[in-house]
Amino acid sequence: MNLRDQPTSFDNTILSTFASCQRKFYLFWLGLEHKETPAYFTFGRVWQQALEKWYTTKGEQAYRLTEAMELAERQWQDAGSPSGTRDNIENLKFMLMLYAIEYEEEDWEIILHDGKMELGFEFPLQGTPWTLSGAIDGYVEWPRYGKLVLECKTSGVSLTDSYMAQWGFSSQVTQYYWGLTQLLGEAPFGVLMNCAWKGVSEKAKLAFKKNLDIPEGMFARNLEKRSEFKIAEFEATTKLLIEDILRQFGKMLWPKTKNVIECTGGIGKSPCQFKRICLADAFPWDMSDEQLLGNDLRLRDGLWEPWKRGTKE
Repeated sequence: MNLRDQPTSFDNTILSTFASCQRKFYLFWLGLEHKETPAYFTFGRVWQQALEKWYTTKGEQAYRLTEAMELAERQWQDAGSPSGTRDNIENLKFMLMLYAIEYEEEDWEIILHDGKMELGFEFPLQGTPWTLSGAIDGYVEWPRYGKLVLECKTSGVSLTDSYMAQWGFSSQVTQYYWGLTQLLGEAPFGVLMNCAWKGVSEKAKLAFKKNLDIPEGMFARNLEKRSEFKIAEFEATTKLLIEDILRQFGKMLWPKTKNVIECTGGIGKSPCQFKRICLADAFPWDMSDEQLLGNDLRLRDGLWEPWKRGTKE
C-alpha cells in the first residue's frame, strides 16, 4: 500500500492528527478508515443535519421538530451504523425535542448558501505554497454582535466549565474563525459554540416527561473570540506544523505518540481506530495490505477533502 502524495491543503483533521500521533497520521494518510462507521461519528453528523433541518424549516415548532426528527431517522438508517449506549437514534431524537424547547427562538439568523448551513473553505496561507481548509457548520448574523461562526458539538461528557473552557484554546475553533474571515473579507465577531450533552440518564428523561423540566447541563453555549495576535500566532505555528509534517515524508519514519490515551481512549475520547496495527510486531510500512486492513478497516475512496462538502462563495 503506497503512501499518497504529500498534502498541499491542511484542514484541522490533518493538522491535529499529526500533532497527536505521527504514526496515526501515517495510517490516516494511507487512506485507512473504519470499515463500519462508528456510532459516535454518525451521531455527530446526523445531529448537525437535523439541526440544519430545524433551522431551515419554516412554520410552527411542532412542524419544524417533526421535519428534523424524520430527517434524522432517514439519515441514521442510511448510515447503517451500529447503535451505542448513548449514540443511538432514540437518544438523538430525545435531544432534538429538548433542543427545540430550549432554543425555539434565537436572537440570530442563520445565513444559508444554496439552502444549506455548512460552508466549506480553502484559502492560501500567506507566505506559503499551501492552503488551509475546513468546513464550518454554519454562520449566523446576530444584530447584537455581527457575524459569527456556528459550531455545533455533541459530547459524551458533562458540559462542565472546564469542558466549555477548552474552546478558548482550540486550534479548530481558530481555524474556523480564520476561514470565515477569508470568506467574508473581514473578521467576524467570533465563534458561537453550541454544545449538547449525550449523557442524559433514564431517570432524568423520566423526570422530564413528568415535569417538562430540561435536565441541568443538557446544553451550553460559549461565545469565543480571537484577537489579531491570536490569529497571527495561529498562522505562524501552523506553518511550523506543516513543515514538520512534510519533513516526515522525507524521513519516512512515523513514531508513535507517548500519550497512551490517544491509543486506548478515555473519558470523552474514543480509542484509536489503528491500535490493532500498532500492537503488531512490525512497522506498518512493512506490512502487507491484508495485514493493514484486517477485518476492521477499509481503504478510503478518493482524497481527503471534506471541505468540498460545503458550498463555497
